[in-house]
Amino acid sequence: MADDTFSGRRIVVAGGTAGFGLVLARHLYAAGGRLLLVGRSSQGVRNALGCFPDAGRSAGEVHGLAADLGRAGEGERTAAEAARLLGGIDGVFCCVGRSGRGEILHTSADRLREFLEANLLAAVELTTATADDVARAGGSLVYIGSLAGKLASPFVGPYAVGKAALAAYADAVRLELVPRGGHVLLVSPGPIGRRDDDPAAEAAIDRYAAEIREAGLPCEAAAPGGRSLSRPSIPTHLPPACSTPAADAAASWSCRARPRFWRG
Repeated sequence: MADDTFSGRRIVVAGGTAGFGLVLARHLYAAGGRLLLVGRSSQGVRNALGCFPDAGRSAGEVHGLAADLGRAGEGERTAAEAARLLGGIDGVFCCVGRSGRGEILHTSADRLREFLEANLLAAVELTTATADDVARAGGSLVYIGSLAGKLASPFVGPYAVGKAALAAYADAVRLELVPRGGHVLLVSPGPIGRRDDDPAAEAAIDRYAAEIREAGLPCEAAAPGGRSLSRPSIPTHLPPACSTPAADAAASWSCRARPRFWRG
């Protein structure tokens, strides 16, 4: 039997213009989802929309919006665009974030604040603007965290702090949203390689190289996860039974139960 979990669902994918978010958006689209991709730059949004060449000939639907969720009011603007283009919001995937390389003892408060703004506060901006709609739909708020948010590794300390804060935030949201009929998931993947056709792949590699050079870090800092022993994986499919509603399992990604993303 075909899985129609996402068919016809109105979904906001923040950070859906590159990396994990773009891969996820492609799968949601192929599953018949009606999507609003949100990215910081207009060019990035246009590039991402170009990755959906069969738009208009698929059961899915995709739109784009340039919005900086690190700025106050951008969450409300995103929700308004979703209402205008999709007719509402059934679910939100928050893939916004920023990795980086650095030593935590040489990270200034201003620098650490940048990681918190990228990995936590953008999610806060989007969540406060969309949570009511998601609760009414019995849908889900899905946050893309990181294994780094649970276990720090060398040279990614500032990033780990940002993702750990996101994990705590997602758990607090779960406590308030679940009683209202919504669901909350926190996905915490390990190192993920970028696809060759990812429009932001080259820029990410250049940024890591620049950070390592400027901070005088050793070559191994360029390894996935800083100095992780894990081999990065390129997500090519999302197993249908690879998540558990946070209402049942403390908002953690697991492979023990089929997700219930929507009411009914």
